[in-house]
Amino acid sequence: MNRSWRLGARLWQCQAKRGYAQVPVQRASKKKLVTVTAAGLLSSLVGWQALESYWANDSRLTPDRYVPLSLIEKQQVNHNTFRLRLATQPQEGTFPALSCLYIKDDAIQVMRAYTPINPDPFKDGYVDLLIKRYDNGSVSRTLTDFELHNKIHVRGPMIEYEYKENMKEEIGMIAGGTGITPIFQLIRRILENPNDNTRLWLIYGNKREQDILLRKELDMLQEKFKDRFRVHYVLEEPPTGWRGGYGIVSESTIRRFLGDKEKSFVFVCGPDKMLAHICGRRARDFSQGRVTGILGSLGLTSAEVFKLE
Repeated sequence: MNRSWRLGARLWQCQAKRGYAQVPVQRASKKKLVTVTAAGLLSSLVGWQALESYWANDSRLTPDRYVPLSLIEKQQVNHNTFRLRLATQPQEGTFPALSCLYIKDDAIQVMRAYTPINPDPFKDGYVDLLIKRYDNGSVSRTLTDFELHNKIHVRGPMIEYEYKENMKEEIGMIAGGTGITPIFQLIRRILENPNDNTRLWLIYGNKREQDILLRKELDMLQEKFKDRFRVHYVLEEPPTGWRGGYGIVSESTIRRFLGDKEKSFVFVCGPDKMLAHICGRRARDFSQGRVTGILGSLGLTSAEVFKLE
């Protein structure tokens, strides 16, 4: 805690105590009461300014408030997607798997949730975000327009699903587009944890080959953990000579990967249209809703399926 905060807090405490102790309620004149009130307000203002100054220099992630983080790296990874790295202070604990961060656009007071793709921002001292730019998306436009050293206001982590290591023998993941970000976070967390022996498979659908995000990283993980991790890419518009899947994710494709339902769990993340096809959309109140679509027809229920945001 810095010196200005300590002094501000101490000043507020001392003046508040002195003001109330020295002025008996029954004998206080209006002039004295105004003086004491003004002194109390002034000391409160000093304390609040000191607190704001402390917060402005504290870049540790917290779900309680927005923290200004500095943009230290920016890389365009394809025609409409950027990778941003934000500097944070290393902190104790472990960043929860399947957790997102809220990022706000101060200009129009809009907030959006993004999932870090590095598995433990607490330990790493930075947050890596994958941001797809949408012409009608105010937050994505703002983020991708930022220059190095600009401040981005972040709040979190916000836990979406409490993953426990070895919760199932096998975990399947079906992703579409930028829905790969929470999936990738979980994949790395599981594979890089020596105490987690879960087997993984991923079916990742996109429109074109250039839209496949984190492909290099996924292929490297599959090569390194070939006995535990399988990846299958599906394209709606595949190029000539494409060796992956064609069209949209189908029931036959899922059947190839899905093992014993009692020993498996499936996470799904992607656009609403894809969710409706694979497992059914979330309910209107943003709860999980029933499992329908392909996974529902295969007999899976909400006990075996989770729809990620």
